[in-house]
Amino acid sequence: VPFAVIGTDKLQPGGTGLPRPGRVTVRFGEPMEFSRYEGMGRDRYVLRAVTDSVMTEVMRLSGQEYVDMYATKAKAA
Repeated sequence: VPFAVIGTDKLQPGGTGLPRPGRVTVRFGEPMEFSRYEGMGRDRYVLRAVTDSVMTEVMRLSGQEYVDMYATKAKAA
């Protein structure tokens, strides 16, 4: 079940110590089904396809833009 937590950036902006009081919104999507990939869990292309599907749904739930880059690469850029 994909989900998105919205508003955390306002409660604890990057570089701050303690979070501010406030509320967040949690949105849940519909369960996702990946049985067509059964037995292919070690195939990196399958893993990427599943990851992209989940992240697309999280993007839809959160309203954020999907960035096709891993965090370690983004931090280095």
